[in-house]
Amino acid sequence: MSQVIRFQRQWLTVLIVVITFFSQASLLRAQTKPVDEGKADSSQAIQTFPEPEPQADESAIDEHKKVLRAEIAVDSSTTVRFYEEPTSVTVYDSSISIERGSTSIASYKIGRMINHQPLRLVHAALIRSGDSGMLICEYEGGAVGAREGFAILRFSPAGFELHTLLLTDFGKVVVFRRDPARAEIWSALDENAGSVADERFYMTRACRWQSKGYTCAPPRKKAGRFAPGAIDDPGIEIRP
Repeated sequence: MSQVIRFQRQWLTVLIVVITFFSQASLLRAQTKPVDEGKADSSQAIQTFPEPEPQADESAIDEHKKVLRAEIAVDSSTTVRFYEEPTSVTVYDSSISIERGSTSIASYKIGRMINHQPLRLVHAALIRSGDSGMLICEYEGGAVGAREGFAILRFSPAGFELHTLLLTDFGKVVVFRRDPARAEIWSALDENAGSVADERFYMTRACRWQSKGYTCAPPRKKAGRFAPGAIDDPGIEIRP
């Protein structure tokens, strides 16, 4: 009889533990905010590149050095490398080199293409679809990071092609996974602008990838005001 009672007590203890576990798990699920999978995917796809220390810039200027800022592999044999060759504390001469092994198969002078040399890489996002895809690059310049420039590299088995978009103020680029040729740029307006952090009016332009570069529609003013930090940090938005 004592063995039966002992067994019953042990079984009851196990049952209480199991009930407590599932109750706590249910409570945890109820308290956890659902994840927006689209936003999670976008944030995970965007890489951030911190600005170098001032001493590193000064050394590169003094030694006339070309500095590797970042590298991203787009496939098993191809790497995109991001370089700077600063000539002053505001001119970085940013460039992109597409390399296979130790050989550069294409290179682009980003500052010259955007027509604004005080730009340096801050964010990048790689989007793949099979053996094709695109690499979206955000460049930033100005004393408070007000100028935002964008370069988009598209790649496929047929080759590589890079185009830049118009320079923006506290701006961003929106790209679309299902329509890689489509892009939208946002740029702040000067209307009633106060401090850097103050909300601003924005204009957007719908752009389309063409063989000789992006063509963009006339600007359209957005309704309402937006905080610059919520737009340009990061200045890349990925939509379905």
